[in-house]
Amino acid sequence: MDNLVASNNTDKHMIPAIGIDLGGTKILAGLVSNSKLVSKPIRIPTPKGPENIIKALLDLINSLQQERIVFGVGIATAGIVNPETGEILGATGNLPGWEGTALKHIIQDKTALRTHVENDANAAAYGEVHAAGLGYKTCVMMVTLGTGIGGGVILNGKLYRGAHFAGGEIGHLRISMNNERHCTCGLWDCWEAFGSGRGLVATVRNLLVGVSEEQTRLAGLGDKLNVEEIIKAAAEGDILAKRAIFQYHEHVAVGMSSLCHVLDPDSFVLAGGMSKFVDLNLLKELLADRTLPRIAERLEIHPSILGENAGLVGAGQLVLDEAREVKSVGVAG
Repeated sequence: MDNLVASNNTDKHMIPAIGIDLGGTKILAGLVSNSKLVSKPIRIPTPKGPENIIKALLDLINSLQQERIVFGVGIATAGIVNPETGEILGATGNLPGWEGTALKHIIQDKTALRTHVENDANAAAYGEVHAAGLGYKTCVMMVTLGTGIGGGVILNGKLYRGAHFAGGEIGHLRISMNNERHCTCGLWDCWEAFGSGRGLVATVRNLLVGVSEEQTRLAGLGDKLNVEEIIKAAAEGDILAKRAIFQYHEHVAVGMSSLCHVLDPDSFVLAGGMSKFVDLNLLKELLADRTLPRIAERLEIHPSILGENAGLVGAGQLVLDEAREVKSVGVAG
C-alpha cells in the first residue's frame, strides 16, 4: 500500500485531517489530504468497552498530532451513525455498549478539533470514489464483498445516507422468495447470504449433497470447508468447486442488477476480501444478461484502489470537504 502514501510537494503543504477507521477487531488511523493517505497508517487492536475505545482514539489523535498540524478528525465506525450529531444509533455485536455513544461531542470536547463521525461502509465508499477520481459521476456505488456484503452510494459526489441513516445496506436486498438461506440479520434470502464468503461456502455445501470424496476432495473437509479451500480446489480443476464459483458470480450479478435498475449507476467499485476472487469479465457478462441494455452498455466496474485504508481515507476527507462546503456557503451568503 506504500504507493498510496502521497509524497508530492502539494500534499506536504496542505493541512491534513486525521482519518480513523474503527472496526470490531482493529483500529486504523492516519493523516489524509486530497483523498490520499499522507502518513504511514497506524494499526492497533480494538479495545473492549466504550471507555477503552475512546481512550484509544484519543491516544491515536494525540500521536498523529505530533507529526503535523491537523485540521480535524474523521472517524469511520461500524454501526448506524447520525452524521449530523455524531451519535452511534445502532452498534454491531462486535462493539458491545457502543450504541448511544455521543462520539462527535466527546472527541471535539477532548481535542478541540472539528470532528465528523460516519458509518464505516459510507466512509469507505467516499474514500474509494474520490481517490479514483469518480466523484464527478452522477451515481457510483461501492459493493464490499467479504464475510457479508456492505455498500455505499455516492450521488453527484456526495454520500446518500437515507431517511434513517441506513442507506447503502445493500447486503439485505432479497434475491429469492424460497426461504433458502437465513441471514445473520434475521431475515431470509438476503443478498449477502449468497454473494458473501459465507454464501460461497453455503453454495458448496448445497452442491455436496450426495457427493463423495472420490468426486471432490471438498466432500471430506467437513467443518474445515472455507473460501480458501474452495478457491484452491477450483484452481486445481475441481469441477464442483468451479461450478460453485460460477454460481457465486451469478449471485453477485443478481444483486448488482437490482441496484442497476433502481439507481442506474455510472459505475460500481468492488472492494472487500472476496473481490479479489471475482473475474470481472465474467461478472460483466452475467450482469449484462440480467440488466437493461441501456444501463449495462455504459456501466463501468472498477476494483478497489485503497484496500483496507478506504475507511480512514474517506473519514478524513469528509472532514476536509465538509469544511470547504461550509466555507463556500458562507462566502456565497
